[in-house]
Amino acid sequence: MNKKLLTWLLAASIAVIFVATGLNAGTKVADTIKMDTNAYTKRTKTPPKFEFVSFTHKKHAEEYKVSCGECHHDKDNKPLTLKAGDAVQKCSECHNVMEKDKANPKDIKALENAMHGNCIECHKKANIKAGDPKGLKGNAPVSCNNCHIPPKS
Repeated sequence: MNKKLLTWLLAASIAVIFVATGLNAGTKVADTIKMDTNAYTKRTKTPPKFEFVSFTHKKHAEEYKVSCGECHHDKDNKPLTLKAGDAVQKCSECHNVMEKDKANPKDIKALENAMHGNCIECHKKANIKAGDPKGLKGNAPVSCNNCHIPPKS
C-alpha cells in the first residue's frame, strides 16, 4: 500500500474517532432533577407553598423503562428519539408561561399545565396498567400532596 493512501486512511480514522467522541459526549443528566425553574424561584408576591418537585430521572429511565420520547417531544408534540447523553432543552424553553392566564387556564404553554399534564397522565396510565381501573390509586402518584410537599420550616 502506498504511503499517501495509508496517511489518508489514518487521518480519516482519527477524524471519525473525534467525531464519534464528540457525538457521544452530549449532556450529563443528574439522577434526580429538581424542577426549580428560575422564573418560579424569583417569585416575590408570596413565598412558595411547596418544595420544588424532585424528579427521579434515572429511576424513570432505568427501573420504570420510560422512554425519552414519553416526556421529551418536539413542537408538534411528537416524541423525540433520544439516547443517553443527547442534549435536550428544559421544559421551560418552550413552556415558558409561568403564571396561568385566567382567560385561558389550560394553556399548554404554561409550564405548570405542561408538567401536570405530562406527569399525571403518565402516572394514571401506569396505575391502570397495574390494575386500578381509574388510574388514581397505585404506586405512581397522582394526587397533589404526593409530589408537592410543604417547605421545611
